[in-house]
Amino acid sequence: MTKRKALVIGQLEDVSWQVVEEYKAEIVAMVKGKSGIYALYRKDKLYYVGLASNLMGRLKQHQRDRHGNKWDRFSLYITKNDEHMKELESLFLRILKPEGNKVKGKFAKSENLGPSLNRMIKAAQDDSRAAIMGGRLAKRILKNKTVDLKGSGSLVGLVPRRLPLRAWYKGYEYRASLLKSGVISYDGDKYPSPSAAAKIITKRSVNGWAFWHYKGADGDWVQLRNLRS
Repeated sequence: MTKRKALVIGQLEDVSWQVVEEYKAEIVAMVKGKSGIYALYRKDKLYYVGLASNLMGRLKQHQRDRHGNKWDRFSLYITKNDEHMKELESLFLRILKPEGNKVKGKFAKSENLGPSLNRMIKAAQDDSRAAIMGGRLAKRILKNKTVDLKGSGSLVGLVPRRLPLRAWYKGYEYRASLLKSGVISYDGDKYPSPSAAAKIITKRSVNGWAFWHYKGADGDWVQLRNLRS
């Protein structure tokens, strides 16, 4: 079993600020020069969270700066130097929102997933409306979802020129084309993937690579997925 590496190697929790003054030598011996996360409290309520390379020095500083007389207890968490410490501090700030911190924590490379979730919810709502309403409205909704999209990466460059496609569904034949740009052209509209074009016909999610066929070198119609083999 792999031994886990410790991030926090010592803690001193819920201590009165008076200890810093009355037992300075003891506190200095314990934490001077050590780095980590610290938290300041006022009447048992979190007031401030910070990251310091010298915990003792930072506590003494906060007795004199704008935070002076605004906290009465503190906690210290001594840590090993770690590349993630700054982001750990940011995580605390974003979750806990201490009133004494003016700056909101930032992440170096984190993606805000809110816009993506919003688009996914809208797409799900559009699918639901299309399924309920059907007919021309369904087709318009599905078309609007793909009108600004480019061809999927898996389609771009597959063919040097327009490739005729066809599919059979519930006894009917449907014709489409795979364009050089990587989009599927069907019934005057363009779709970014085989499945998006197939869904216009079936009104449900299907595997477009199996749904659409093209004429192979021997003259037989084969599934579109063969283009990727």
